[in-house]
Amino acid sequence: MNFKNKLSSVAHFAVIFAIMADLVLPKTTSAETSFIPPNDLLQVNPLAIEKPFVAGTLPKAENITGRRTITVVVTAYSSTPDQTDDTPFITASGSTVHPGTLAANFLRFGTKVRFPDYDKDKIYIVEDRMNQRYTKRADIWMETRGEAKQFGVRTLKMEIF
Repeated sequence: MNFKNKLSSVAHFAVIFAIMADLVLPKTTSAETSFIPPNDLLQVNPLAIEKPFVAGTLPKAENITGRRTITVVVTAYSSTPDQTDDTPFITASGSTVHPGTLAANFLRFGTKVRFPDYDKDKIYIVEDRMNQRYTKRADIWMETRGEAKQFGVRTLKMEIF
């Protein structure tokens, strides 16, 4: 290889290297920023705060309505062997039962609902399933069998969020 060919190869290599570097390496830009004095960053209108926030509590949502409202037959169940499978305190979604657990086959896990005619302030979360023969029905988990029996069978409006 003579000198001319070597020079041509080096030039080609340099051009390819420059193109690759341009594609791979980050580019910087110059952007002008304006200085904002610290006192102007946040201005709070004291009149905008209607209700003071108490530490350790969550604000209550008032007058929220569900995306849709339907009427369903609602029953109650407890964690007794005759009403559940072999893991009575574990729901079909894998969570542990708690007040507010709801079983429903026609809603997805995690769906939030409310029964305004039963307990208008309580939000229930679908975390469990019922026997497959129950389609448009809901089952509220209760701590004792007595509470579940006392609840009985009711036809209630269900707000679905």
